[in-house]
Amino acid sequence: MIPDFDPRCCTQKRRDQALAAAGIVGTWEWDHNKKVARYCESAAELLAGDAGLAGRDLSMTEALAGVYTDDVAWLRSQMRQAVSGSDVRIREHRVCSERHGVRRVLCRGRTYFDEQGRPTYTMGVVIDITEVEADGRRRFIRGADGPLDDAAEYGVAAYEAIKATGLPHLLVPARALLMAIGREIARGLSKGRKRPD
Repeated sequence: MIPDFDPRCCTQKRRDQALAAAGIVGTWEWDHNKKVARYCESAAELLAGDAGLAGRDLSMTEALAGVYTDDVAWLRSQMRQAVSGSDVRIREHRVCSERHGVRRVLCRGRTYFDEQGRPTYTMGVVIDITEVEADGRRRFIRGADGPLDDAAEYGVAAYEAIKATGLPHLLVPARALLMAIGREIARGLSKGRKRPD
């Protein structure tokens, strides 16, 4: 039981804390008739790069100003595809925030249509998933345990991706690389290198 928790009293502050604990940054909407986006304050800071833009009508360029440069073109194409149906759409991309650095976020939303089947608006939430894997495990954070440990993490990911391709001739060098990294880590540990916690 949560200390000091009274289930009869669900205050706005408690809801906000619960949403923040789940990684939910804020809300967004895209008005298809006006061709503008609107954000709450925290979403405006992260996605547009300026919390002061909250509640304002933003052009797509303004609305995506905080999105990581390499992800902008892809995200624009995904936004165009999102209006093809009324099911929930989820898109992952990076943002570059002055306060928080580079973050990975999910934009989860749904498009609503008028009686003629034309999209009227899309609305949803922004969720910060920087430190969380898709299965809920804590994400590997680069540099936390040193470059060899980084190499091992990336090596395992590369090996798994190569295995999924079904190209067995690529598995031999990938396995050899992992073995070499493992030997180097073991050599460092035998020479007194501190094992990561």
